[in-house]
Amino acid sequence: MIEGVSKPSVESKEDFKLSFRRVSEEDVDAYLELERTVIGDRKYSGILDKDEALKEFRDNEVYLIYKDGHLAGSTEFQMKTPDHAYLAGVIVHPDFQGQGIARQATLFRLEKLKGVKRIDVVTHPENSKIIGLYQSLGFKIEKCMENYFGDGEPRVMLVREI
Repeated sequence: MIEGVSKPSVESKEDFKLSFRRVSEEDVDAYLELERTVIGDRKYSGILDKDEALKEFRDNEVYLIYKDGHLAGSTEFQMKTPDHAYLAGVIVHPDFQGQGIARQATLFRLEKLKGVKRIDVVTHPENSKIIGLYQSLGFKIEKCMENYFGDGEPRVMLVREI
């Protein structure tokens, strides 16, 4: 488990105890430790540097995800314009994967973005689970892009428009 992060404050209304807490600068070490749990998977372009993480906190609305009081992941989004949002990363710690946390994190973000006309997300084309999740929530594949994050890997953009 990742230590050093205070208990969450906002409760989810789902079947299991899941809560979200917006990050602060004090959470940077826990956030980086969480990022390290998924680094090395070529389907994910993660953050390893403290300055980059703090920039991520400033540029995005980043939340830590807790299940039954344990840090289970993180999720974030960025407002591009008042009518356009980008769903940035969702990370689920390996100990908590396969429990529906990514779905609940996506629903949490979509609730926060209610009324936004265009929401897009970028993921690796081999990340079939997350692509299926987004498609089940009304996203459609818009385009494929080579070397999108500069890591040599292709990405696919999914979009949901209202």
